[in-house]
Amino acid sequence: MLDCLQEQLFFADENGLFKDEGGSDKYNDIIETIDKSLRSLSNNQNYEARKHYSHANSKFNNAINSTKFWWRFKYSYGGPILLYLLILLFFIFLAWISFSPALMNYKILWVPAWAYLWGSTGGILQGFWRLWQHVCYEGLRKVYFIWYIILPLAGAILGALTYLVFLAGFIVATGGTQITSESFVILICALAGFSSEWAVRILNNLTDMIQVGVKEKPST
Repeated sequence: MLDCLQEQLFFADENGLFKDEGGSDKYNDIIETIDKSLRSLSNNQNYEARKHYSHANSKFNNAINSTKFWWRFKYSYGGPILLYLLILLFFIFLAWISFSPALMNYKILWVPAWAYLWGSTGGILQGFWRLWQHVCYEGLRKVYFIWYIILPLAGAILGALTYLVFLAGFIVATGGTQITSESFVILICALAGFSSEWAVRILNNLTDMIQVGVKEKPST
């Protein structure tokens, strides 16, 4: 708990919580209280350690609550990122409802437009999930903002690549090039955007399967 509190304190300082006048004194006071708790803990003084931890946590919360609303809206609540993701999600579903027949037939670089669309949707849903975790544990950092911004684009690209992998397997398995039921593939593209780690593992497994001519070392 002390490690978590200290990490949250570092992130808040990075986000500019203590940049105002007197902020450095507040920061040092919280750090000193955490140090007191650590020393008490090392001396097996559990009651004193809990008391100092509570004081440090209270001082940290007071520093957050006493700052400007814009700072809390941006870093404690993740407001700008939440609005950005909600707006993108609204326009994606609006595009799907209005132009779904065209999106089903239109292709971008051999990939149907809906694969990009649902991959991007998965990326947005991943953004919601990550934002909820960061906000719950006071772990939202300003350096993450660019990651949240490009997340829908990364989801669209991963959705398209996963579609191509699925299509390649479909061709090998059936010999056909036209997927008759897109529902399952839409789910796959959305999952690729939602779980980028899963999609990257699929691509890594594909590269491992493709053996590119590696020359054997001559025997000595």
